[in-house]
Amino acid sequence: MENIEALTVDGYIFATPEDAEIAKNEIRKIEYIESHTDMSNLAIVKGIYEKALAERFFQTPIGFEYMRDLQKILSSGGVKDELIKPIPLYTTFKRIDLKHSESVKKRVTKAEKKEMSLKMKYRNAVLVAVILGVLCLAMLLITFHGTTPNALNYKSAILNQYAEWEQELKEREAAVREKERELNIGN
Repeated sequence: MENIEALTVDGYIFATPEDAEIAKNEIRKIEYIESHTDMSNLAIVKGIYEKALAERFFQTPIGFEYMRDLQKILSSGGVKDELIKPIPLYTTFKRIDLKHSESVKKRVTKAEKKEMSLKMKYRNAVLVAVILGVLCLAMLLITFHGTTPNALNYKSAILNQYAEWEQELKEREAAVREKERELNIGN
């Protein structure tokens, strides 16, 4: 367990060193306010009180005690209790079963929906990547095994075509010469 002295501030034992540090900072704020403010001027006290409420200056029991003291100063100074805003506590003190809480269920369903959305996006991205990979592989196969000339085999395709024409031409010339010999033409 943490050193209790390090967690103790102004008679309160805090659960974490961070909370204790927040309480120490609140004590510094209180000291600053009291040293730089005329606490006998109710308008100034009310302004400080309302600003502290609006901006949530205080979060620990030390700060709440000070806010309660400001309430007492305002009330004893003649400000009607209806005009003094209550101090909101942004924490709960009763343990509740979070499994059955509606707000927790809503948060869980929102988180689940977001997770499902991300899973769907991931699945779709993987599917698109696989399809594009298959298409690239198919294009490569067509390129290497196709009969039409392309950027990879155009030189050999043209040479083969010229070789075929030359072979055809030689075969025709041979056939023409053979016919000429049969007909005794030209000699």
